Amino acid sequence: MRETGRIEIVPVDGDTSIERVNAQLESLILARERTIPGSRGFGLAGDYLDAPCYEVASAFGVELEEKVDVYIPEIDIAEVQVDADIDGTVDARVAVRWRDGYDSGDQ
Repeated sequence: MRETGRIEIVPVDGDTSIERVNAQLESLILARERTIPGSRGFGLAGDYLDAPCYEVASAFGVELEEKVDVYIPEIDIAEVQVDADIDGTVDARVAVRWRDGYDSGDQ
């Protein structure tokens, strides 16, 4: 995965109330781990960036779920899809939903 073309965050079941956490999730995805003073664990390590697309999707999904548990505990990652173009550009689609026990009214 050489370059990210687009990251799309979509709500599961059309629940648009989840869109308020989009900025938090985008920040988590785009930040590199160990680059933010005071919160060295925030962001993704990205050790899989040069792996084949199918490995990137799996590793990205697992790492994202682990980080969301810590930094955005009110949501779950329902699905991660990664599509790569022949030129190495990658588009990611992340489907999110409220975690059991949370909903838009809690926030």
